Amino acid sequence: MANDTTNKMRVEYADVEYSLKELKDIKYALDQSMIVAITDQQGKMIFVNDHFCKISKYTREELIGQDHRILNSGHHPKSFFRDMWRTIGKGKVWKGEICNRAKDGSRYWVQTTIVPFLNEQGKPYQYIAIRSDITAQKSMEQIRHLAYHDELTGLPNRRMFNASLAEAVESSARAKSKLALFFIDINRFKHLNDSLGHSIGDLFLTQVAERLTGLSGGNTIYRVGGDEFMITMQHADDYAKIKELAEAAIHLFSESFRVERHEYYATISIGISIYPYHGTTAEDLVKNADTAMYEAKQSVESSFRIYHPAMNANSEELLVLETKLRRAIEKNQLQLYYQPKIDLHTGKPIGMEALIRWFDAESGYVPPSIFIPLAEERGLISAIGDWTLLTACRQIKAWQSEQLPSLRVAVNISANQLMQGTFVQKLQKTLNDTGVPPHLLELEITENSMMQNTQQLMQTLVQLKAMGVTIAIDDFGTGYSSLNYLKQFPIDVLKIDQSFVRDLAVDGPAFVAAIIQLAHALNLRVVAEGVEQKIELRLLRDHGCDFVQGYLYSKPLPPDEFKRYIKNGF
Repeated sequence: MANDTTNKMRVEYADVEYSLKELKDIKYALDQSMIVAITDQQGKMIFVNDHFCKISKYTREELIGQDHRILNSGHHPKSFFRDMWRTIGKGKVWKGEICNRAKDGSRYWVQTTIVPFLNEQGKPYQYIAIRSDITAQKSMEQIRHLAYHDELTGLPNRRMFNASLAEAVESSARAKSKLALFFIDINRFKHLNDSLGHSIGDLFLTQVAERLTGLSGGNTIYRVGGDEFMITMQHADDYAKIKELAEAAIHLFSESFRVERHEYYATISIGISIYPYHGTTAEDLVKNADTAMYEAKQSVESSFRIYHPAMNANSEELLVLETKLRRAIEKNQLQLYYQPKIDLHTGKPIGMEALIRWFDAESGYVPPSIFIPLAEERGLISAIGDWTLLTACRQIKAWQSEQLPSLRVAVNISANQLMQGTFVQKLQKTLNDTGVPPHLLELEITENSMMQNTQQLMQTLVQLKAMGVTIAIDDFGTGYSSLNYLKQFPIDVLKIDQSFVRDLAVDGPAFVAAIIQLAHALNLRVVAEGVEQKIELRLLRDHGCDFVQGYLYSKPLPPDEFKRYIKNGF
């Protein structure tokens, strides 16, 4: 049959104008026993050769009269085949790679050329498909792809990054052009994984990759670690373009991420190094971009920093400080001080805030504004938070045994700590072990924490409220919470940030008065912190503020001094 078909095709060649290359392809296919099939105008197979039967594992009888859907593997979208038929339907040759499925279910790849036979009117009436087996080649490509691409996001991985960056540096050196490296880190990603699980974290990272890919603009994006991404920008001779890309990346995170039923707000920190100013090797550029990224992390959320040599000194200092902080936690060298909260209606203390202090033997007093962000970044905040809660509860119990007035103690809780799946159980155990009534404990969370995974936070706060613990929103006015959140969350207290209290005498009380009015409309009590002047106190009292704390009454005191403060009637 093959010879008859060959003769028939040779006759048809005389009637149809094909290029010399196409004629050679067809003749070569038949001579070399490549994978060949001929179909009619409707796409039904009317001839298949032995090699076609061998690779598809179908007999000739099973194939004749069937169309190629019998081989459909499901790998290609329907549009793939629509485009193919549109091409050959116009009498044009189509070439491409197709993944087919054999009779036993196995898949194989073929490089395919489809040549239409045309009648006198120039319309196709038969098609010949010539295939070559490229399964082994595709397998090697897949192996190479997996070796150099991140399995989760599909982005080039660290191996590809290292090779590509080295090449980019050499290319920039030859062209005498600049090369910018952007080191992107997602802030507090660990607590997302810890609270919602790694499967949610993975889905979140795929969305991050999609957003970053959307802004690439020809620049290459890599995922080099769990929550670390790199962008390389070649020909980065214009500082404005470097700044523009960094700001565009930050803007991508201004909208929340929706991962299954969760809504999550994320921020990023970006460090930038530029060849040849900040290094002439790939290793130096990565190291300095990493240093700049940590500098950005220590400043404000969602910011970028371009490397400067002075940053290395800061990095070394932070590394030393981290080592000391770990030692201080292990040896119980942290302390809690207590600052009273005053009821403006009675003028008497109604509670206190526990404030952590660290006095290092070599460095002296280390402000919380320095070591708390460091603890959050290096994964130490949970250990500090657990210690703070336990120490505060033990102190409450100790003062109760000394017949001191039962005053509620407020403890600051970080977002990382609050979102742990075991936080409520651990707190319940602490209360049980120390014998402290839940109503004597107040948990302060920052306003920005409310914007991170609101559903998970809501569930946690409801459980805490059911225990009898008081919930306060700290630093109110500095974040972006909405009225809807304030209405839905089980909150008892709003704390006006001290920056607004300091501005009372200058800017007037309008803003603070609005917060107080809003809080009272929602049946919330209001605490103003950082009160240092009598005029501030008077304005707060005039506008109905409930409680105040600040140096006007007392600075934070160690436990023994606070006890004397209370006993002596302050």
